[in-house]
Amino acid sequence: MESRVRKEKTVEKKFFSLSQPKNGATLKSGNGGDIFSLDVKNLTDSVKMDSCILNIDGKYHSTYHSLPQEISFASIKMGVRRMSLQVYSESKVVETLLFNLKIIPAVAPKPYKYKVVNEFPHDNNAYTQGLFYNGGFLYEGTGQKGYSSLRKVELETGKIVQQKSLDSKYFGEGICLHNGKIYQLTWENREGFIYDYHDFTQTGKFSYNTEGWGITGDGTNLWMSDGTSNIYKLNPDNMNVTGQIEVYTNQGAEHYVNELEYINGEIWANVYTKDYILIINPETGEVKGKIDLAGILRKELRKQDTDVLNGIAFDKERNRIFVTGKNWSRVFELKIEN
Repeated sequence: MESRVRKEKTVEKKFFSLSQPKNGATLKSGNGGDIFSLDVKNLTDSVKMDSCILNIDGKYHSTYHSLPQEISFASIKMGVRRMSLQVYSESKVVETLLFNLKIIPAVAPKPYKYKVVNEFPHDNNAYTQGLFYNGGFLYEGTGQKGYSSLRKVELETGKIVQQKSLDSKYFGEGICLHNGKIYQLTWENREGFIYDYHDFTQTGKFSYNTEGWGITGDGTNLWMSDGTSNIYKLNPDNMNVTGQIEVYTNQGAEHYVNELEYINGEIWANVYTKDYILIINPETGEVKGKIDLAGILRKELRKQDTDVLNGIAFDKERNRIFVTGKNWSRVFELKIEN
């Protein structure tokens, strides 16, 4: 016969509670202080705190032997950060307090102006998904199933001098150059390809757990967007994710982060359907600057299938910046002005 004895629910006794900061609080980085106060309330006289360990996003941050403490968040990444405070008494963990803090920039991105210093022809049948410059040529990844490709293009003429087409099941996305290899993403297949830079021979494949949008490299790491506010840091040797940032302005997260280019220590990014470029701190995800390119493609250059701004390339040797868009008839060389 089934026992009718009611089992008493065991209630875990709490010794401490978080008094500062408030769980879910929003902190503004760059407001001159960049600190928050960390403190707990002791709920009993029987257990005293010896020390505590603060972890951020599952990683050790700091140890304290007394509270309250003033904690700097100047170098903490933007977005919602998962915090845990392990409270020790007599060298044992007696309580783990969990809380979240949202970090956003205190100030708006710096607005930059631009000047068009050159225009070059561009294949307006190219649904541009990725772009980089090297050795006097533009390299372009194009999208749309059945039309996706990797191309080498003469800058001055727009002539395609080398091309590799993707299988029709793939929608091509961002491309970048690293260590003599070209990396190309696809949109929803969660597959990417590695090519020899010189002859476009495929030398490898890789996979990822998100959609593929934009990709760039900083000389050591690769950086990949997936159409959200996230940008992932990748190890190019095995394409494992080694880090992540969330792209934030003082207004909140920037979604639909698309084509990427690494320029002078910063990540420049297109935002899908937007006419501006973001300049992002790769350490924190903060948007430091914004370039408004609305109207750069003149009305008379637009056709029925002309789509959105997408494509950033950087000529490091001559400090030149190029931009274009999906099915645009022009590539523009820009001079950025404060």
